[in-house]
Amino acid sequence: MPSAITLPRRATASRRPFPAYGRQIADLRKQGMRPAGESVFVRLDTWPPRKRPAHLRFPQVVVSDEAEPAALSFAFLDDLDVLVAHWRSKSEPRRLRDLLREILTANPRRLIVLDVEHEKHWWVKSVDRGVEVSL
Repeated sequence: MPSAITLPRRATASRRPFPAYGRQIADLRKQGMRPAGESVFVRLDTWPPRKRPAHLRFPQVVVSDEAEPAALSFAFLDDLDVLVAHWRSKSEPRRLRDLLREILTANPRRLIVLDVEHEKHWWVKSVDRGVEVSL
């Protein structure tokens, strides 16, 4: 009878940690649930303000300035609309690109970047055209 061989485990998306507040959404997705608005708001390098409304339109997750986007799991964003809030004064362009690449691997339905300081937005992925920019 051949002996069992133990292979080293690879770090998969499911074994990577979630961004802040992401575990709650991932747990609900495992139960077959989806956010009511079908959207998730991802904040890059910025925490929600202390004085915020009790009820938010979209669930929010935070990629803190200490976390590398490539080290986090975004699998819970599969087939959801994702809005990434970005403050140019707080994040390097490289971090935004890294975050967008990681989110795209989760296959969101739509991916939009909001430049909060300049009040602009960019489509990264749409339903009709798919991925619209190269990262």
